[in-house]
Amino acid sequence: MQKLLTTIAFIWLASLSQADEKSPAKPDRSRVKPDMQEGIIQEPHIMFTYVDEKKRRRLTLDLYRPTEAQGPCPAIVLFFGGGWQNGRPGIFASLAQGLAQRGYVCIVPAYRLSGEKPFPAAVHDGKAAIRWTRKNARRFNIDPERIASMGGSAGGHLAGFMAASNGIKHFEGKGDHRDVSSEVQAAIVMCGPMSLLLPHIIERVEKAAAKPEGDAIIDFMGGALPKQKTGIYIEASPLTHLNADTPPMLFIDGEFDRPRTRYTEFWAKMDKLEIPHEFVMMPKAPHPFWNMREWFIPTIDAVDAFLKKHLPE
Repeated sequence: MQKLLTTIAFIWLASLSQADEKSPAKPDRSRVKPDMQEGIIQEPHIMFTYVDEKKRRRLTLDLYRPTEAQGPCPAIVLFFGGGWQNGRPGIFASLAQGLAQRGYVCIVPAYRLSGEKPFPAAVHDGKAAIRWTRKNARRFNIDPERIASMGGSAGGHLAGFMAASNGIKHFEGKGDHRDVSSEVQAAIVMCGPMSLLLPHIIERVEKAAAKPEGDAIIDFMGGALPKQKTGIYIEASPLTHLNADTPPMLFIDGEFDRPRTRYTEFWAKMDKLEIPHEFVMMPKAPHPFWNMREWFIPTIDAVDAFLKKHLPE
């Protein structure tokens, strides 16, 4: 009897072990909280531009930088997401801190959300943030020739727009430091639409138009719909402005968030212009993945490797 019980227990334990092997642990989706560690200086709420001629409406940014660096550092201007209608710079605090530990000066600007002002206001503000970064390069130990844009979701759209519109003057807006270049030398897009006329976006917008709650894209477009053919969806798409001055770009998607589908046309155009681009897919990752513990360090690793390659000293 004792031998029988021992055998049953052994088989039961073995079955549990096999079940564990077949069912790996779920990815850790807990958020990485900001944690200022040694070696980083945080300078929050720096005023970087006025957006009105009367200088009554100002925008601020948060800055994170290494305490010790040999020579000027590359900079990353990070744009938070939230459908262009929500969000704040603090959303990217953890990511900015992690990248600052790798030797980057990280600038996380606020920008006007669609409830205040629709497209192209956010683009104007993004350009102003890059101009401010270059203008203040010496003050914050930044190399003005090594500035990248980066963002996730709606912020990914803005980061891609910054890069695609290099050299296009009419997106500069009325912000400060207009005598300074807003061009970037690299860009990282995480789950950001490079065209606002993709079939799944048009379908989503058309369905939302009949509902009282509407849609974030409609708000960003100032209430316009694709079928109205105002041209604003074309104008607001980075794909439209992609040109020979566009720098190398890295695209990062989660496996469970339409990987690659946002960039097909964009990549084809980049290939024609012979602009380098790379793609990284985060396994089993949702939207958004970059602040989740499972994919936080892999995201930083991917960005760091890309920028070391394309923003060399």
